[in-house]
Amino acid sequence: MTDRDDDDWIENEEVVVQTPASNVPTHNTRVYRPTASRGNRGRNTDYNWRSRGTNEGQSGRFDDRRSGSRQEGSKKVITIPTDKVGRVIGKGGSKIRDLQDESKAKIKIGDSSGNETDVTLFGTDEAIGKAETMVNNLMEDYKPAPRKEYEEVETSNSQDFFKKNDGGVQVIDWDKLNAFYDEQQNNRWDKLPPIIKDFYNEDPLVKNMSKAEVAHWRQVNNDIQVKRTFDEKPGLKPIPNPVQTFEQAFQHYPEILDEIYKQGFKQPSPIQCQAWPILLRGDDMIGIAQTGTGKTLAFLLPALIHIEGQTIPRDQREGPTVLIMAPTRELALQIDKEVAKYQYKGIKSVCLYGGGDRKEQIKVVAKGVDIVIATPGRLNDLVMARHLNIINFSYIVLDEADRMLDMGFEPQIRKSLFDVRPDRQTVMTSATWPTGVRRLAESYMKDPIQVNVGSLDLAAVHTVTQQIMFVEEDDKEAALFDFLYNMEPTDKVIIFCGKKAVATHITTELCLKGIQCQSLHGDRDQSDREAALEDMLDGTVNILIATDVASRGIDIKDLTHVVNFDFPRHIEEYVHRVGRTGRAGKTGIALSFVSRNDWAHAAELIKILEEANQEVPQELEEMAQRFQAMKIRREQEPGRGGGRGGGRGGRGRGRW
Repeated sequence: MTDRDDDDWIENEEVVVQTPASNVPTHNTRVYRPTASRGNRGRNTDYNWRSRGTNEGQSGRFDDRRSGSRQEGSKKVITIPTDKVGRVIGKGGSKIRDLQDESKAKIKIGDSSGNETDVTLFGTDEAIGKAETMVNNLMEDYKPAPRKEYEEVETSNSQDFFKKNDGGVQVIDWDKLNAFYDEQQNNRWDKLPPIIKDFYNEDPLVKNMSKAEVAHWRQVNNDIQVKRTFDEKPGLKPIPNPVQTFEQAFQHYPEILDEIYKQGFKQPSPIQCQAWPILLRGDDMIGIAQTGTGKTLAFLLPALIHIEGQTIPRDQREGPTVLIMAPTRELALQIDKEVAKYQYKGIKSVCLYGGGDRKEQIKVVAKGVDIVIATPGRLNDLVMARHLNIINFSYIVLDEADRMLDMGFEPQIRKSLFDVRPDRQTVMTSATWPTGVRRLAESYMKDPIQVNVGSLDLAAVHTVTQQIMFVEEDDKEAALFDFLYNMEPTDKVIIFCGKKAVATHITTELCLKGIQCQSLHGDRDQSDREAALEDMLDGTVNILIATDVASRGIDIKDLTHVVNFDFPRHIEEYVHRVGRTGRAGKTGIALSFVSRNDWAHAAELIKILEEANQEVPQELEEMAQRFQAMKIRREQEPGRGGGRGGGRGGRGRGRW
């Protein structure tokens, strides 16, 4: 699943402004075609920015024959220099979209007559006047996006970066080219204001804790393990001792304490106790803990102090200070709600996510914000369109990093963070510690301290009772309805399905039976997804049918049950699904339907159950043994070469 705008963009399609070749060369851009036009290939469906056959001076009603619509209003044709057409269009059409959004007029680039090109404006007289002014300003006062650091770079002869190899062939001298690039980058960083990162005043009681006391505290608080992620280096400060109260962490920030008291918290969670001293001191940190352990507040409160503590006043900074990246829209919106709970020094935030109102998001960013909460796709979109300058972010959080990598967002993350300053403070949270997350940490973090809450082995929260029900594939639906009919009025349940189509089917069946429910999956509009969550949060409905889009980061209070209608494809998702209940010290029940097709997961599921001291059904152990025997048998068969190891081999044959 990818996070992107709903618009249908066709990349790198050739667009030609019909002018003499000496004036404007053919170039590549992105062309917008509404989805409905896909079935009309070959008809007159040119949705490029150019207009055809329009008549000047017409007002009132006009036809847009290419889109088949009629609109009320006027139109006006103005001319601009052909060599400045790109200023109106912008990269990938981003500028012309912004002009249309702000002016409320429709703008079409028309025919060229050598050095001049027609631009047709449609709409009300007021909208046309505003659009004309904006276009004229682009022609007269246009300046490229501010990149002074590049303008001031002393250009170098490209021949300096070539050399002849042993065979006498001219090749690129990568050593010289890389050295030149590093020098220019360093010049850019040197011109940026310094970052203040250390805001920690250690409480005397915390400072005087003995090593034995620290070790004991960490042991009894979920067996916290704290270490340097990579090699120890001489000169690094010792890892700070954990705080045990809110006052020990924030006694010098009474307004922060007031906000904490308003939320009614009694004491910090284990990861917060250890994370706050590390982050307030300015260190990079990797927090590895299961969902529901308080990771969001662990990185949020130090971020608020970091924002206010910089030397340049907030209203004079070139862009936001804090960036929080999240894998899904739901998690980004939830973090945004959490940020909104803490009113500190008038700090403002914005949530950027695909499917949301892009125009409105851009407007909020332009007015000035301190915190950006974003999904990778929308962040990359606004960074590439230069609506967001990422070079000034000095506190960056990669939340649920393992999930972002699982969803294939690593290219967007790296592209968006290409220009970020190297002396920033970086925080990463993750529920697991796979190779990809370690690789990301090596790229973006400097001497990070790693805080593991519990074992690094995959484990489900211990406040959830995990139950297994063995059913045939065709009997799942009946078993689910039997469970729902026996729910208590106060119960709340999420039903996880493996496919969007299955979630839709279950939702429809429940509605036909008069059972109120909501659904959450990728095929639903963003507004519907938000409404579904809101209905669960406020108690309008007690049943949510969802795909794994809801398996991480979604915090629904008083959720009593999780039902795995379809067993997940990866055991990690099982752990995250189970973690939706039993949160904040409460208990919950996770019921999983297991069929013969799921036997490949039996051994891994047994480990999860045993680690959480749950009952392991005899049928599950037999299923694991048969699957292992099948793998060995296939490996020994001539020409098999190890077999596929999937559940398909046992479908419809033999016993459980």
